[in-house]
Amino acid sequence: MKDPRQKKRKRNCYDRLRARFITARRAHRTEPAASAAMQLLAVFTLVFGRMPLSLPVPTNVPYTPPRPSPAALDRADMARRLEVPVRYLDLVLSQGHVPYAVLFDHIRQGGVLRRDAMIELRKRVPEASLDWLDYIQTWERWSDLVRCYTPKEVDEFTDVRVLNSTVSWLENLRGDNNLRGCLKKM
Repeated sequence: MKDPRQKKRKRNCYDRLRARFITARRAHRTEPAASAAMQLLAVFTLVFGRMPLSLPVPTNVPYTPPRPSPAALDRADMARRLEVPVRYLDLVLSQGHVPYAVLFDHIRQGGVLRRDAMIELRKRVPEASLDWLDYIQTWERWSDLVRCYTPKEVDEFTDVRVLNSTVSWLENLRGDNNLRGCLKKM
């Protein structure tokens, strides 16, 4: 017989929702280990997918400049015969020498230009000042040399200034030697 205390009640929408929730909880869930394996696979795919298929082989290929044109070779040959740097070849052919304006401008700029300008300047200045030019180049006193040139001035005035600087340099050397002699006597 039935127990009179237990009364069958009518089910409503709340009961149906609760039953659906309990059933969903009992449903097969994904395993945590499988989820971790999928994450590791994604990480490895990302890392190894970005790597190139073949490793680049380092090659030590030396730089080879392009071959000079025949005209450039002719210019270099002519400059070698005239014993001037190639950059001054046109000036030497047209004027017979490199103007002081160009030489002093290149001395101010420095580097390879200064080296080539000093080669040509040694040919231009009076022979008596070559020792002074050696001193200037050795001690890199370029400002003393550049002071000898004034733009838009006759080249002979530059020669005179170079000679004056040479004379004053020699007097300073002589004065230093006299001073050293006096110090040695003390």
